[in-house]
Amino acid sequence: MALHTDTKIYKATYDLSLLVERLVANMPRNYKAVFGKRLHAQSFDLVMQVYRANTATDRVPLIRILREGVEAANLSLRLASDLRLISRGQYGEAIALTDSIGRQATGWLKHSENALVAPSSRRQGQRA
Repeated sequence: MALHTDTKIYKATYDLSLLVERLVANMPRNYKAVFGKRLHAQSFDLVMQVYRANTATDRVPLIRILREGVEAANLSLRLASDLRLISRGQYGEAIALTDSIGRQATGWLKHSENALVAPSSRRQGQRA
């Protein structure tokens, strides 16, 4: 098993978290405390969810939660853009990251679900 910090999905979630930090820092004060804090928490939770899923034995439910978190972040970012708290360019940069995370999480979910239904002899052969 690879370290969670070496995976592409971890790097993408970490990059999103860094971007969100920069975006929130430039938000107006009246939005920064509540909306910015929530957006920051959502992006940080994505990073932690990747860690949890990568270290878990049963990854499927955790990856589903990760995918749900990506959708929540997408909604928050769209709202931030519509409220003009972030520019369209910043929104595009953030959505490119969430799209990448979502695609990787979907692939990871499919792989994990297939591994659960594979015959036990096949799973043992894959570990070797």
